[in-house]
Amino acid sequence: MKHTIRYDDEHQLLIQTINGFFTTEETKQLGSLYLELLKGKPYRQLMVDLRNAGNMESRETRSVTNEMLNIAQFTDVVYVGASAATRMIAKVLMKLGSLKAESTFVKDMDEAYNWIEKRRK
Repeated sequence: MKHTIRYDDEHQLLIQTINGFFTTEETKQLGSLYLELLKGKPYRQLMVDLRNAGNMESRETRSVTNEMLNIAQFTDVVYVGASAATRMIAKVLMKLGSLKAESTFVKDMDEAYNWIEKRRK
């Protein structure tokens, strides 16, 4: 899979990187790793690096993505480098309540780390 997910011990959060087109099957694969990687960790926070992301496969992909995020019980999700179209879709989903975590969009990784840190205070 061209996408990655890892636990960042220094910042104590999960970091997911999306590279190119994102399919429903890839969403399920990454989602299945959330709980495994977060087991015993102090925070349920996710940084999603979208700087090299392409489009999502379908409406189903967006729905499954939100389902996976909710199952993992993330408290905070920060999206880095999202396109205007991605931000618009995500904001609609947030308003509809399909994503339970607090979330925001930022331009770079430093801004993302700062936002995550502030959420812990």
